[in-house]
Amino acid sequence: MGEEVSVSAILIEENDGTYTATCPEFDLTVKGDDPDDAVADLKGAVAKRINDSGGNVQLKSVKCMKFKVPLG
Repeated sequence: MGEEVSVSAILIEENDGTYTATCPEFDLTVKGDDPDDAVADLKGAVAKRINDSGGNVQLKSVKCMKFKVPLG
């Protein structure tokens, strides 16, 4: 198998039951009818971005964190 790159995926269930998948390293966002569709579409979009760049990719640095905010 060739070289690989690891990227992040953020998956959000929308109010209408669809899913939004985002890859922050590439500023890519896609929608899908279910989680598997959304992730598969995101993988395809990332692969296309990499192929279109000729494999010369520059990933944004991503830090993932959770925090609490008081209610009220």
